[in-house]
Amino acid sequence: MAAPESLQKPNRDSDPSVKRKRDDTKSNSASKRARLGDSLNVSSNEDIKVLQAVESKYDVQIHSVISASKIQKKVTSVLQHLTSSSADRTTRVSVLRARASDAGKLVSIAEIARRELGKREGDGRIWFQYIALGEELKEIPRGDGNTVIEETKLGMMDDDDFEIMKTPFERAIEGQPRVRGVPIMSLFLCRTSIEELKKRYGEQTNADPV
Repeated sequence: MAAPESLQKPNRDSDPSVKRKRDDTKSNSASKRARLGDSLNVSSNEDIKVLQAVESKYDVQIHSVISASKIQKKVTSVLQHLTSSSADRTTRVSVLRARASDAGKLVSIAEIARRELGKREGDGRIWFQYIALGEELKEIPRGDGNTVIEETKLGMMDDDDFEIMKTPFERAIEGQPRVRGVPIMSLFLCRTSIEELKKRYGEQTNADPV
């Protein structure tokens, strides 16, 4: 005799909600593995491998620095992450990320954070720093040409009416945005040496040389 419908076990393989949940978990895991490399805009395979290894082994927190960022607020956030105790004692890493135009503010935040760490007692005062460079592609609206050059040409010619003819290439790209690479600076700050970052980017520290 068949069991009542309410007592029958649901078929997990045929339940679309179960499949969707399983797929979402898998997708989120893949997204997390790629997050650090994507956020820092590195392009070389070696950089990507290093950052994937770092993110899988350490507790990484990214702090984006923009022109509107408050320096003291960012310093507090960095220090909170680095000095908070972790139940599994996983090494914590704070990453400051900024475009070239905001790199000065990033450096100021890092300097203050290092100084605050240096005031602590014993091994708590030690810090390690690594710097990586990346590039972000940014679209720029394409103008009608070099205005300065065209105005110079106009001043040199007679007052007769004339039309500057565009080349086939200029007509083809007219209205298409230009793509420019914007340098990205990423500064890693932590309280223990990280071999993967040291080998790839070199290392700065206030620890006494062994």
